[in-house]
Amino acid sequence: MYDNMLKEMQDKMKPVTELAELNKKAVEKIFALQSGYFADCVNASLAQVKALAEVKEPKQALELQMSFIKQQEAKWSEVAEQELAALNEVREEMSSLFEQNLSALGEMPYFDLSKLELPKFDMSQFDLSKFDINSFMPKTEAEKPAAKPAARKAASAASASAAS
Repeated sequence: MYDNMLKEMQDKMKPVTELAELNKKAVEKIFALQSGYFADCVNASLAQVKALAEVKEPKQALELQMSFIKQQEAKWSEVAEQELAALNEVREEMSSLFEQNLSALGEMPYFDLSKLELPKFDMSQFDLSKFDINSFMPKTEAEKPAAKPAARKAASAASASAAS
């Protein structure tokens, strides 16, 4: 009895576990790419500092730095493209998984929407002449009613007494 229940639960949860595996695979691949990029970046930075320490002229230092920046940009672009490819691959696999499971739902009789009869929504039964969208909009400072003079005097008296 429990074996059948367990098997049935595993069958029903199979799409969820497949989705979790896809996500796990994507995270692992992106983490590996990021780790490699970080290590390369640190090593390249250390080599750049060492090379800049040996430079005698500012022009040569500028050229070295420009070369370094271009190399880092190229490496970053390469890693970003690989990450995007990994994400696109997972997206395609997830889409395929969803399509398979949605087609399975369509085969179930209680998900057949063609047999569902819904009443037509008729807007004529609502009196929209009294509906004013402007009453729901926030007021600007110019549209807000001016404060009463007595309220202003009381507020200024309270602030004056608090100041002394």
